[in-house]
Amino acid sequence: MKLNRRMFLATTASAAVLTALAACAKNGSGSSGSTAGVPTAAPDELQDGGTLRFGIATAPANWNAATVDGNVVDVRLVMKFVAPYVVDWAEDGKATPNPDFLTKLEAAEVSGKTVVTVAVNEKATWGNGRKWDSEDIKVFFDHVKDSSYSWASVEGIDKVEKVEIVDKQTAKVTFNSIYPDWSNALAGITPRELMADAKTFNESMAGATKFNNDYFAGPFKIKSYDESKQVITLERNDKWWGATPKLETVTLHVLDDSAMGQAFANKEIDVLDYIFSADVYQQASGRDDAEVRQNTGLQWRHIMFNASSGPLADKAVRQAITRACDREAIAASDLAGLPVDAKKTLMGNRFFLPVQEGYQDNSTSWGHDVEAAKKLLDGAGWVAGSDGVRAKDGTKLELVMTIPSNAPVATNEANLLQKQLGEIGIKLSVSTVEIDKYFPEYLNKKNYALTAFTTENTQYPLANVGQYYASTSQSNYTGLSVPEVDQYVAKIGSTPDGAERNKLANDLDKILWENVFNIPIYQRMQLTAVPKTLRNFGAQGLASFRPESIGYVKS
Repeated sequence: MKLNRRMFLATTASAAVLTALAACAKNGSGSSGSTAGVPTAAPDELQDGGTLRFGIATAPANWNAATVDGNVVDVRLVMKFVAPYVVDWAEDGKATPNPDFLTKLEAAEVSGKTVVTVAVNEKATWGNGRKWDSEDIKVFFDHVKDSSYSWASVEGIDKVEKVEIVDKQTAKVTFNSIYPDWSNALAGITPRELMADAKTFNESMAGATKFNNDYFAGPFKIKSYDESKQVITLERNDKWWGATPKLETVTLHVLDDSAMGQAFANKEIDVLDYIFSADVYQQASGRDDAEVRQNTGLQWRHIMFNASSGPLADKAVRQAITRACDREAIAASDLAGLPVDAKKTLMGNRFFLPVQEGYQDNSTSWGHDVEAAKKLLDGAGWVAGSDGVRAKDGTKLELVMTIPSNAPVATNEANLLQKQLGEIGIKLSVSTVEIDKYFPEYLNKKNYALTAFTTENTQYPLANVGQYYASTSQSNYTGLSVPEVDQYVAKIGSTPDGAERNKLANDLDKILWENVFNIPIYQRMQLTAVPKTLRNFGAQGLASFRPESIGYVKS
């Protein structure tokens, strides 16, 4: 599964979180073979019409991406076409307002607080036909601290102290301190109708067939979800006020991970993002009208623990698993056959990716060491039995790793970890569950012991440091509550100096290694296969894309 960590979180069968990378994307030439980044073209160079077909791992459990169940990468992808992302991100991750949505987005420091003036475009129109106004901004923040709303995360947006209405289009948003990541908190706008009450927010779009275009405002709208074929179809939004999209339709077909490569090779879909297996890479590279575009990736794999009960509530057990886990072997196995140096992708940090300013390897005391792992278990009173499985107070050290169906990477990791833990006397079995139920029924309800998924970072590495780790976050899958972690999360969120924030984040990361909320494994490079003629879309890196600008070059 993939989780998306922006203002919120997200997931699919090979899971992911989002952070800010150094500028790496470069415009390619669009020639045959592979190219870096995103080849661009002006509107008059592109065809009018055409379809772009994606493969996705799951049908939406909730079309409201701000909820726990809706904050998954596949839903986020749909939202990039139909919902307002009111800022654009450049190749270096810098945010600027999108003039189709905002006419002003300016921040100032006033009496030790960040104050942002936001003005919405008077042409901006919600799907229900109502024009945007400043009340949309105010009503959203009025409910951020209401726990009856099923927020995936409120980190960052909960720092808004008040919203003042200046006029019909303009609002003044005051944070409770200096907040460096203020643009992240204001990167999207939600219609006040969706915020009306908790039931509407939580349930009005819960279910694959329950999308509602009234709540969206983008260049495209959702035309249909075919339940039998499991295909989402997007079409041009007749209420869109900006440039007419070059594409006529966008489709998203729910497919098993194992079927994605063949579907692309057969020209049944047009996009394979984050290729992560050698077989799929070969299938994509072999398609005669396609190319693989490359960029520094935002995704990273990790193993997550549920430490709320059972043997994993024992910190020594989690630490022993960390020492027994051969992360380099797992990365090498997962990435075999890809044009990637596995050793260079190993993650020693939960917040910064290896290419980012601020990154330091905090895993040096937690490297692979079988004897150290055994000593940790010995010291905690877990004694090996005649069958080789350790036990304590009559409880055997037997664990279950829950993984989604048809997820070959997770299966590979589970099999490797099973052997590695067996060396230290931990019996690990593997339970495969339906992919559509993996997050809502297992992760979100903490109905698991161990699992592995991908997190996809955003342009803001420190905007959501508490999403997995703060005791109050609904996306804290571990069930752990560590006061020192909460204190660091609060400090990072209110410290204006960049160097000091980086230091605090690394100090927090060391605490997380000690307490073992999860085990970072490796960063994924972004390998995106698309037709050679496609422009203004590809391996985006930190950059965002304008849906209306995507299209095929004229023949």
